[in-house]
Amino acid sequence: MSNNINWGKIYETTAWGSGVDNSIGWGKSYADLAGGGGGGFDTDYQAVLDYAATQGYTAPSAAQQTLQNQLVVDLKAGGIWSKLDTFAVFATDGSSDFALIDWKRLTDYTAVNSPTFTANQGFQGDGTSAYIDSNFNILNDSVNMLVDDASLGAYVFTATTTGFEILGTDDSVNRVRNSSTVLQRVLAASNASTNIDFSGTGLMSGYKNSLSNWTFYKDNVQKFNGSFTSGNKTAFQNLYFLTHNGINSFSNAELSVVFGGASLDSEHTDFYNSINSYISSL
Repeated sequence: MSNNINWGKIYETTAWGSGVDNSIGWGKSYADLAGGGGGGFDTDYQAVLDYAATQGYTAPSAAQQTLQNQLVVDLKAGGIWSKLDTFAVFATDGSSDFALIDWKRLTDYTAVNSPTFTANQGFQGDGTSAYIDSNFNILNDSVNMLVDDASLGAYVFTATTTGFEILGTDDSVNRVRNSSTVLQRVLAASNASTNIDFSGTGLMSGYKNSLSNWTFYKDNVQKFNGSFTSGNKTAFQNLYFLTHNGINSFSNAELSVVFGGASLDSEHTDFYNSINSYISSL
């Protein structure tokens, strides 16, 4: 949308003494022209909008900006925002470029091989080659995510019918699948001791709470809490979504929200409520 102002036209149509209040609220007008939702936004969400504007991305509608701002406010109130290293909201009525913004790092994810973007739902893989590269390198970029204190997950809007991968790294140290399987890992080279059921849709969250303990939740239901065999490991690769290695293992799941950071086990209910409230409002 062009934000150019035709000053001549404004001058021409401003009839002094016409009895009409022609005063212009410049702050509000600028926000409206820029696609903003007005003042009063949380500074971290406003930073996302500002970043999008500098990149020329189409921002969400004003109504949705209010919802997204509330999401950030809720995450902060729950003590969650400060624990995240990477966080993206694919489910938006903004452009696909806006959907790829990492809200924590103010950088861009990369859509590889054209995953399908659907407004207010997210990105869907094709089961053969399409995926999202977060450009978040766990070894180099982590601030909160540690080998004994970590979280990874995604909100699955549409369950997979081809392949199972939700996220991972190409060394298989991290691997979360849209199925019931032992092949669910967070910063470890070994599998869970029993199947973890992440089939269907909803928020799939994996937390590593110590060097030997994981907790996994589907929505707000705990699916696993226990130890794994061995193999604590820090991943050296980028975090991927809709694949675990970007080479030969893909799914056609559709993801709405993705995240990674420190463990959110103790904050999980607040985290789930915040994400679910946003998704339910779309």
